[in-house]
This record gives sequence, structure tokens and C-alpha cells, in this order.
Amino acid sequence: MDFQTVPKQLLAHLSACLLAFIANSISLGNEPWQRHTIDSSSIGADGVRLADFNQDGNLDVVTGWEESGVIRIYLNPGPDNSKQRWPYCQIGEGKSPEDAVAFDIDGDGILEVISCHEGKFKQILVHKFNGYSDVLPADRNNQELLDPANWTTSSVSKLAGQQWMFATPIKLRNSGHGIVFGSKGPQATLTLLLQPSEKVKDLNRWRPIRLRDCGWVMSIQNIDMDNDGDIDIVFSDRKTNTRMVGWLEQPNESVENREWEQHEIGAANTEPMFIEASSNRILVPTRDSNWIDFRKTKDGNWKNSIHGNPPSVPFGKAIRALGENNIILTANTAADKKSEDQPGIWLKRPTTGWQPIGTSNECKFDRMELIDLDGDGDLDILTCEERRRLGVVWYENPGVK
Repeated sequence: MDFQTVPKQLLAHLSACLLAFIANSISLGNEPWQRHTIDSSSIGADGVRLADFNQDGNLDVVTGWEESGVIRIYLNPGPDNSKQRWPYCQIGEGKSPEDAVAFDIDGDGILEVISCHEGKFKQILVHKFNGYSDVLPADRNNQELLDPANWTTSSVSKLAGQQWMFATPIKLRNSGHGIVFGSKGPQATLTLLLQPSEKVKDLNRWRPIRLRDCGWVMSIQNIDMDNDGDIDIVFSDRKTNTRMVGWLEQPNESVENREWEQHEIGAANTEPMFIEASSNRILVPTRDSNWIDFRKTKDGNWKNSIHGNPPSVPFGKAIRALGENNIILTANTAADKKSEDQPGIWLKRPTTGWQPIGTSNECKFDRMELIDLDGDGDLDILTCEERRRLGVVWYENPGVK
């Protein structure tokens, strides 16, 4: 092309387009986060939790599929193969699973999975692996873990009757262990299941301790909030007059028959969802187009700042801080007609504001884990989606830190 014959106005337009293209190409904020599917073979993936089932140093994933009524574990194939679909085992079934978490109940070095079920089922199930016998960790075969015949399921009858939503193991004083459960609906609670001194394999022999009445527990994290050397319970409760983000202080003496003192942090006038918590900062999305940044002051009080969600995305679900200044938000854009044409996962950077990470609209994403799955030194986003059949997925970080 002879540029001398091109009209000056057209040249100016082409130059502007070229400069805009170059600017967008070099901006990390505009680079795509490629989605990789771990499993999309069912519907209703509801939550991702991490654990190393085969002790190979790579964190595996456990997920309950709410609409499909199944619980699965996924073995991490390592960085070189992480972008392929992961091998999985369907370790159990049960209606309306809301959460599933790994925990070594009896201390034998083999992880069990505890699943929480709501709806009409209202159960806690334990999924136990029975494949290993006198085998060293280095000699364990993945094929044994991936064989459903090696897994058995039992219920915890002591906890039947509540719509259980979330569970997290906790380390207690004097080397004791427990599991904190949260439920929703009438007579919902935060309940501690306390390990007995003997016959620990059977959770029906563990003692339930009602810690707090609740409306709808969304998340539980166990953190030493007062720096006294023991682990406290941080929670978000989104319904009724009990709703708040708060924490329960582990007693200084034995937890038997001792009250866990409650400390309110905030968000009692909204619906707090999945939190990200540390002892001095808590992030929480809400169901009213905002997310809240709580920070502890020098005098021990909590100061909050309220920030807006992406436009037309009112129903935040989970939130994480990526580095010092970036925020990742998942949302339910399938629940509101105003947001059904919006993606369900977003990145907020100080220089660019909100930008979508995924391209799929009308989605219902859940909690996240930030983990380097491809071994390139930055944190990727592991999450799940339960409406559009995206399933268990991860988004590859293009270099945002």
C-alpha cells in the first residue's frame, strides 16, 4: 500500500486503532484468563476444598454436586497435566450436598471426607477409604483411591435433622480435635463435634456442642483471632436476627461445658456470604451490590469500608484478595434478570477497575481457592459453577499478582 495516497483522516483513524490495540495487548488487566475444566460431567458443582489424598505434594480437590447428589474427589495430575481433565472418583452419594471437606478422623494418615447435606435429607455423611492396608505412603496407588469400591459411606445420626451447609475441622487446646458445622433454617446452629478420648473412628461417638443459634451459615474459617495461641471460629451468618460476620473465642480452659464468647465484627444489616479472613482483615461480599473490607484497628476494634460490585452484579458469592491490591469476586448472575447477561467472576485492579475474568454469563459461582496449578509462579483461581454446567474449573492467571 502506498501510504502517500491514503487520506490523512483514514491514516489518523488507523493509527488510533493501532495504538489502542497495542495498549490493550500490553495491559495485563486485559489479558484473558483461560478456563480449564477439571470436571463438567454432572450438574450442580457446589464448593471446592483442598487436601492431599495421595500424599504426592499436589493438593487435590473434593466437591459435592448439589443437583446431582454425588461427592467426588479429583486427584491433581501435577503442573504439566493440570490443564487436562483430572482423574476422579465418585466416593459417595447423598441428596443435596452443600459442602464436602477432607479430614483424618482417626489420625491414621488416611483422609476421610465429611459431606454436609441440606434440603429434606438433613444429614452429615462420612466417606471412608478402605483400600490401603499396611502400605507406606510412597507405595500408595492412585488407582486404589480412584476405585469407588474402596469407599464406604455412613451417616452421623447425632447430627441428623438440620440442613447442614458447611464444615471445617479445628484444632483444640490440649491437642484435641473437633469439627465445626454450620446449618440453615429453623433451629439452625453452629455446632462443634468434639473428639472423644477413645473410639475416635466413629463420629457418632463424638460429642456435639451447640455453640450458637444461626439463620444460615455461609462459611466457617478457623483462625487465631486474638493471638493467644489457640484457634478461634470465624463465621458468616446471612439470615434472621442472628446474621453477622463474627468470631467465637476458644475458651482458655477445656472446651467441655465452656462458653465460646462471641465477638461481632459487622455486616448485621445485610446478607454476608463467603468470607476471606485473617486475624486483622476480613473481606465479605453481600447480596446488595456491595462488598465490605473489615480491618482491625490498633485498639482492637474493626473498621469497615464498603465498596461497589461490578455494575449490574448485585449478588456476590465469594471474594479473595490477590496480592496487596487486587480483588477477585464470584457472583450469582443467574439469580437476577438485571445481571443474567453478566459474567459471574471478576477482577478489580486499582488502575483498571472491574473487569470480567470469565466470559460465560448467567452463572452461579461459589467459593474459591487461589493456588498455582500450572507451576508458573502466580496464583490461579480454582472454583466451581452450578447452573451452566461449567462444573469444577480453574482460571489460568496471565500474570496478575
